[in-house]
Amino acid sequence: MREAVRGLMIDPADRVLLIRLQFQDWTGWVLPGGGKEAGENDAEALRRELTEETGVPEVFMGPPVWTRRMYRSEPGEFDGQSETVFLVPCHAFEVAPTMTAEELAAEGVREHRWWTHAELEATEDELGPLNLAELFKNVLDHGAPGEPPAIEG
Repeated sequence: MREAVRGLMIDPADRVLLIRLQFQDWTGWVLPGGGKEAGENDAEALRRELTEETGVPEVFMGPPVWTRRMYRSEPGEFDGQSETVFLVPCHAFEVAPTMTAEELAAEGVREHRWWTHAELEATEDELGPLNLAELFKNVLDHGAPGEPPAIEG
């Protein structure tokens, strides 16, 4: 299992930043983030991933809001991913990844977009996790939970 981190980046207008990933077997919108490199702790990995994918060099890393374990259906570099999602309150900004377009494409990144809760609820696009709209709304309404729940999907 690959260890990963993701950021629930929420701006003052209560929008969340998502990236659209496209792979052979799946296309959908997910929170920015990714796998931890050898020797990285959660904070180091999250800051690196958010800088690479969004261009934001400094973020406030809040508490974890949920954990998720998912498994791959096809053989690959890893069998699945165990990720921790952290609350990342931020200002609204134009996404300007530090990775090149080629590097982003190699990782499946196709697009970035800010979403409102209503837009997440209305979309027919696949979201990861599947209940992202509900999880996002819960954080908007109640803040980070004392103990982050383990979710599936």
